[in-house]
Amino acid sequence: MVTCAIFVGFNRSVWHALWVMLPAAGAIYLWAFFSLKIDHFYYFDPKHNTSPPVKDAGDFEAHSQRYQDLAKLAITLSAAVVAFLINTLANEKQPIAPIISRIEWSSPIVVGFFGFSVANLVGFMVAQSVFYEEYCHSSKHDSYVRWKYATSQCLGWTGLLAFVVGFGWLAANLFSV
Repeated sequence: MVTCAIFVGFNRSVWHALWVMLPAAGAIYLWAFFSLKIDHFYYFDPKHNTSPPVKDAGDFEAHSQRYQDLAKLAITLSAAVVAFLINTLANEKQPIAPIISRIEWSSPIVVGFFGFSVANLVGFMVAQSVFYEEYCHSSKHDSYVRWKYATSQCLGWTGLLAFVVGFGWLAANLFSV
């Protein structure tokens, strides 16, 4: 057994990733929710804002494409890491190399982080698309309210955070002394 883990015993379950990520998700949601005033809404497209400095700023489509491309990249890399870890563990041969023991030790929680990342980023892409479509078809363009803004922000940021934490957790477990 490897004793170099960040928290001995904490790596042993996929579900332990939730203990790390859910408080972060809650904090991000609350931050985003309270960053907008009560009864306030958010303009996706600056052209719908009557304020002179931003009314000619353009459409949200270009920004949306960048956000969704970044989410797709993180989803692809997360799925690749999960596949790599499963393949590594499924094909291990005796005697087990020390690095494989470290991978085996930290894999459950790392898979949890990357799974959480994939779920949140897919949710982010779906939520953003649904909310934007609803916004585009509303007559006053006031449908993107606080909870929708907070949901979108929370899903996107916690998805990226879980992605980064997953790599960090794996690296810390693989290269600790």
